[in-house]
Amino acid sequence: MATEVLRCEAHGEGTRLTCVDCSQPICPKCMARTEVGLKCQACAHPAPASLGAGARSRRFPLVLGVAGLAAVVAAGLVFTFISSGTADPVRRPPPPVGAWSELPDLATVRGTAAAVVLRDGRVLVAGGGVGSIALGGAEVLDQSSGTWTAVASLTRPRRGHRGVVLGDGRVLIAGGIAEGELLASVEVYDPAKGTWAAVAPMSTPRLGHSLSLLGDGRVLAAGGTVPGGEGAAASAQTIRPAASTEVYDPVEGTWAPAASMGSARFEHTATALPDGRVLMTGGLGPAGDRVGPLATSELYDPPANAFVRSTDLKEPRTNHAAALLNDGSILVVGGAGGVNGDISVGSTEVFDPRQGTWTVVGALAESRAGHSVTALADGRVLVAGGESVARGARRSLASAEVFDAADRAWRSAGPMACSRSEHDAVRLGDGTVLVVAGDATFPGAAPIARSCVSRYRP
Repeated sequence: MATEVLRCEAHGEGTRLTCVDCSQPICPKCMARTEVGLKCQACAHPAPASLGAGARSRRFPLVLGVAGLAAVVAAGLVFTFISSGTADPVRRPPPPVGAWSELPDLATVRGTAAAVVLRDGRVLVAGGGVGSIALGGAEVLDQSSGTWTAVASLTRPRRGHRGVVLGDGRVLIAGGIAEGELLASVEVYDPAKGTWAAVAPMSTPRLGHSLSLLGDGRVLAAGGTVPGGEGAAASAQTIRPAASTEVYDPVEGTWAPAASMGSARFEHTATALPDGRVLMTGGLGPAGDRVGPLATSELYDPPANAFVRSTDLKEPRTNHAAALLNDGSILVVGGAGGVNGDISVGSTEVFDPRQGTWTVVGALAESRAGHSVTALADGRVLVAGGESVARGARRSLASAEVFDAADRAWRSAGPMACSRSEHDAVRLGDGTVLVVAGDATFPGAAPIARSCVSRYRP
């Protein structure tokens, strides 16, 4: 049986092809390939003017349906690409953890001041400085009213000093610098009387030292830079790390020499362990024929009055910070590294006192030195401020980060309103953290003494 040969309406050529819509004969010269088959030109490309209202209303849902199907397919493809890792989507950073608020500025205290929490919950801030000028002012914060009140001034203006709350609630302030002179002088603040009283001085003037409250109520002063040379050649600003330590007896009001550390240290950290020992880490000290960041650590045993060498940090560092974690381990954060301590580092390490080992944990988002580290009530750790250091160029930071000990990762805690370094920070009774004073340093500019106060709510 012969197959019927049709004639193309447009070209008159013999063909066996027809339009799937109108069944009109078409040939290869005029046919149009579509997703649903071959069509004539009229059906494949209908003129908009030829569409009546009814035709438009019938085709509009079809167009929407096809567009919607395409959107669903496209979304599925994007999801598939993201899930399979073949695409690089823009990832928004998670929101900051906690929130910052600002308190009234200090009136008489600024720069490198010392802050402590008194037994009654008030916060005492003392000393500090503007450039090389040391300040003697002291102020107390009443948390209920959020206001600062001036109290009696220090007996000796000082900056870069250390403070610690004694077992009886008084506050011990020791060392520091004033007008280029390293200080050995020590004084005690009595909250009940609101007065300062000079006590026996340390045997050695110290700056960049550590001050640790021991389990028996005594206080250990360790290391720092000490005077050297004779006469005018004995520049107080020249760093001469010391290994010597001494212990203050608050009952007798006297200092006694203690064992020397295995390494001389300046701007190191000293962290009291639950078993009564004190861990000394890093700092600036002898490194061959020069002075540079140290990786060494050692433990002070008070009953034996002896320092025992421990394992080294993974990375040498000075002007770093440390905090005791809830499990009894110690977190060491950031600092200045490199050959001469002229570059900030972002690495962090955890010391296990049971094993005597260091483990590297998550790195900071921003490298920093001269920052504060505060253990929060829930076991996390807040790092605030500090400065980024690159080959001697310093830039103070307003940023803050929180360390989660559970997954050993850092998360942003948002910025403070004021950038600062070499400040002090304390945890209050309600679990918030107060960050006080400090200096702001920027490339090509002189340091600015800060009097700002920021409060962090976890």
